[in-house]
Amino acid sequence: MRHFFILAFVAVVGLLTACKEKAVITEHGHRVINHTKKGGPMAQPGETVKIQLYTYLGDTLMGSTQRDYGSPREFSIPPKDQMPPKVPAFIDALLMMSEGDSATAYMTLDSAMKAGLPPNLKKYDEVRFEIVLADVITNEEKEKTQKEAADRLSGVQTSVQATVKEYTEGKLADKLITLASGLKIMVLEKGDGTPIKSGDKAETMYYGVLLNGIMFDNSFERGQSLDFTVGVGQMIPGYDEGVQQLNHKGRAYFFIPYPLAYGEEGRPPQIPGKSELVFYVEVK
Repeated sequence: MRHFFILAFVAVVGLLTACKEKAVITEHGHRVINHTKKGGPMAQPGETVKIQLYTYLGDTLMGSTQRDYGSPREFSIPPKDQMPPKVPAFIDALLMMSEGDSATAYMTLDSAMKAGLPPNLKKYDEVRFEIVLADVITNEEKEKTQKEAADRLSGVQTSVQATVKEYTEGKLADKLITLASGLKIMVLEKGDGTPIKSGDKAETMYYGVLLNGIMFDNSFERGQSLDFTVGVGQMIPGYDEGVQQLNHKGRAYFFIPYPLAYGEEGRPPQIPGKSELVFYVEVK
């Protein structure tokens, strides 16, 4: 698998503006222009790809993987027999691209699509996608990654269960840092990256359990990090505060009292009311 570093979007826009390639009309009626044609591995139905995707109505940026997530995002191309009734233009474009290519795709907006737009955007008749295909993840590579993730999950699960048992038995008191909020942290590695502060984008892997050791959620099983903006209320307060005690590439356990988690009501059925939560967290 080859990895491509994505340049600033300004440079991509400059490239796309300069190119005068002829548009191809796809079987679904979309216009697609492939600007580069690197000739590398082609994306196939049923495979997973990493893409930079920018969605425009006129000059209005509606969505961006770079702006919203800070990096290329994984996207699973549906198999041929599972394609949606109305195939989006960017999927047609991906199936015409190879690793490292950039493309522009145009999709006509029907009346139902336009009805959901804000009044100032209803004047537009089509949506434009600017796409960079950063990586093609073949099914073989995906299976290997899934096996590695399963092995990793088993190791994390064993470690978390042992740590929770020690915590409930009072054996971790000398390893815990208790903050003024009541949050307790056991830092495994502070991390050698930059400190995490409010407003930063954080990518975290986590494994969350109740004090009885029952797991209620984890990202290792999904094999995808939980990404969020720190300090703006996207996460429960204890998780948000805990991440800000680490640097990038740090690892820690968060022992979150219920007022900093889901409060008196909890989040039934997985999380009963007044539940203290334990998270093992890795920050990328």
